[in-house]
Amino acid sequence: MSPGPASSAAARRSDYLRGFGALLLLGILGLFIVKWQPYFFKALHAASSHSLGPSIVVGRGAAPPPPSVAAAVQYASSYFQSVWQALALGLLLAATVEALLPRDWVSRVLGTPTLRSSILGGLLALPGMM
Repeated sequence: MSPGPASSAAARRSDYLRGFGALLLLGILGLFIVKWQPYFFKALHAASSHSLGPSIVVGRGAAPPPPSVAAAVQYASSYFQSVWQALALGLLLAATVEALLPRDWVSRVLGTPTLRSSILGGLLALPGMM
């Protein structure tokens, strides 16, 4: 005897809730580790020292280095060291959306050219901006 439509819908709903729960947990935990926790301490340090710290371009020097390939490689390396964790989290969140959220729901809710879709997309982007 095959399961009826009601049990199939309940199983799908359970899968959707697990997917949304995993995405929410990963998003909150990942943003805390990658973005919120490190910058909290940097903000406290900046408030007490009245300084944002050394520049990514100049470092501790008084003037920027002259334009060169070595300076460009140094800047690219410093920048990558600053953002690699956020990049990895973004890829992990994108893979979670692709694998665990129902494609028809994502297209229906976020893929239409309506004001509601734009507002919802903006609201979903807010935690990453804070």
